[in-house]
Amino acid sequence: MTIAELKEVIDEDSTFADTYKYIQYTNDSILKSEFDKVKWLDLTYERLHNYTIFSKDTSYFNPIFERLKAEWDTLYAPYLDQVDSLSKYWAKYEYENSIDRYVLIEPAEIYKERYSYSNNVKSVSIGFRLTPLKGRIDQIRFGYRILSKLQEDDNESALSSLLSSYDMTWCRASSPLSKPDILYWETNYTNEKLLKYISFRELIRDYDIVIKIDEIRVNGVNLSDDDLKIPKSIKNYWKYEYHETLHGLYADEVLSECLGIDFLELYEYRWQELNKILKKYDKLSSEFFQLKNPKI
Repeated sequence: MTIAELKEVIDEDSTFADTYKYIQYTNDSILKSEFDKVKWLDLTYERLHNYTIFSKDTSYFNPIFERLKAEWDTLYAPYLDQVDSLSKYWAKYEYENSIDRYVLIEPAEIYKERYSYSNNVKSVSIGFRLTPLKGRIDQIRFGYRILSKLQEDDNESALSSLLSSYDMTWCRASSPLSKPDILYWETNYTNEKLLKYISFRELIRDYDIVIKIDEIRVNGVNLSDDDLKIPKSIKNYWKYEYHETLHGLYADEVLSECLGIDFLELYEYRWQELNKILKKYDKLSSEFFQLKNPKI
């Protein structure tokens, strides 16, 4: 197609510009060799554009989508209630059996070591009060993360990574502990920048300190949350359970792993039907528009 011909077509139908750009992209990025293009020799610009017009015909597809939504609500939506029930069951199980129930950890103090020749802060340590709840603690490893109360929205969106080891500052104690005691750990660079300029009272007032126990040895027995054997799909589901837009992510994995149910999201269910319709309309054009760049 010459430039003049392209201009004439676009003047008559401006939507052809998008079709043309996609065809050119596919030819340049995916169908690079002559051999790659053999299968598509019967396709013309007009045929491909007619296909795109049909695929975007809302007057035709909207009633179909409404029907499919009603079908999906009947077939699959009830399973989402089972996912919520499974999530609550495992959350209760984790709470009742978690290693958090063996010790209470609370922030207790900020200790600032100062240079002898000035009042400048040399280093900062944070003290945590550890209270054994079910016997002697032989050793423990836990992490903490300091979150501003003024950034609640950001904190909520960070829930997906809140328990990640990359987001925590880790502390280890190896001396036996049979009664409440305050232990101190020097802060890392990031926390030191914050804590060296505020008091403990300001810390508690303006920030939340999230604590995650990683492992603990109680009365000679090593314990870890990994021992709980919580399904991987449930853990993944929890990452986004309270996310505004991603709530329900991994629901299909939960149903598959825990109940052996093959679950389809609404978009998957709709695409199955849509794909059948588009292939029936023009199979070759449909396959052309579903070509993928091998580098992606």
